[in-house]
Amino acid sequence: MKDFKHSVCDFIQQNALVRTDDHLLVCVSGGADSVALLRVMISLGYTCRAVHCNFHLRGEESERDEAFVRNLCQQLKVELDVVDFDTAVYASEHKVSIEMAAREQRYEAFEQLRIRHGLDAICVGHHAEDSAETVLMNLIRGTGIDGLTGIRPRNGHIVRPLLGVTRHDITTYLNALGQTWVDDSTNATDDYARNRVRHRLLPLMEEMNPAAVQNILTTARNLRGTADICDSKVTDEAATTLLHHYLAPSGYNSTQVQNLLEALRHHRSTLIPRSVASLQAAIPSLRFSIEKAGVDGLCRSGDILYLDIRQLGAPITLRRWQEGDRFCPFGMGGRTKLVSDLLTDAHLSRAERDNQMVLCIGNDIAWVVGLRSDERFRVPADATELLVVKKM
Repeated sequence: MKDFKHSVCDFIQQNALVRTDDHLLVCVSGGADSVALLRVMISLGYTCRAVHCNFHLRGEESERDEAFVRNLCQQLKVELDVVDFDTAVYASEHKVSIEMAAREQRYEAFEQLRIRHGLDAICVGHHAEDSAETVLMNLIRGTGIDGLTGIRPRNGHIVRPLLGVTRHDITTYLNALGQTWVDDSTNATDDYARNRVRHRLLPLMEEMNPAAVQNILTTARNLRGTADICDSKVTDEAATTLLHHYLAPSGYNSTQVQNLLEALRHHRSTLIPRSVASLQAAIPSLRFSIEKAGVDGLCRSGDILYLDIRQLGAPITLRRWQEGDRFCPFGMGGRTKLVSDLLTDAHLSRAERDNQMVLCIGNDIAWVVGLRSDERFRVPADATELLVVKKM
């Protein structure tokens, strides 16, 4: 149990997923992954609230899952929200698959609950094999760099503390606790592509190389670094990828590169070959200025963002949008919208969509650059000093 807790704790710290005083929404389906997530986050001292989604797709089994989660949260003295969906109707109305409908519904519900309860992050139970399966599925379908980066530890307010542990680690932890869970019968069939990857392809790969999953994840992490470099982001993955690229000809392997980065972080003496070149990140074409202006005089344009200076309590960052990104479009009364839907509505080309940037304050999107600002950063009537960000 201690090893499992330490692994999760280390992963949280290494990826800066949550702070010790954060209040968390933990998504609990009743399966082993989500039950282990709730138990370990409580054990690590985090303040947790749970949410369970009942999609009413599996008859009595769906009701069984809800009853299990209610009983578990009662035992653990954790507040619980249960959200009911008519997923079949949603899928029909929006012309999407049942799986996609359930995904869209639950993430919309998660974000609404996070805002309603004033929570800092939403924890979901994806683990190492989930990320490896995602890489393989995208590879089979055909994809670019982003599709081979696996599941990211953080996506906006969504965090995944269990990505550093395996399915076996999870069940071992639960068995040691004497904690039961419920199984989704659909996971045992090969009706879905992901299940076929899980039950057939991954075991075959592990027969060929027992370290197959870990090697897939290492490759995905390297490709995340490549994607971050393309997006002009400075991240640990980008640093690792660059160092490995430049140091491999000098005989450095992945482990040595990681050790080198650790030495640099802690200001320890180390040797770096002279062949390592320095890189300069591209500067986004935005102009920042501070102005004094009344709200009535603001120019309403997608190319300009106005921010009350008092709103800037967190770092401002610029990045490319990611699948699953949500924001609250200005003028929609606080309702959230997928950035992908906004880009579709704007009739952007594929290239324009791929290169669309978002400006964030902390973890919140304040501006889909050049298109729409966020209602949460509306300039209040008593504002006197504004930060003006203009797209050039």
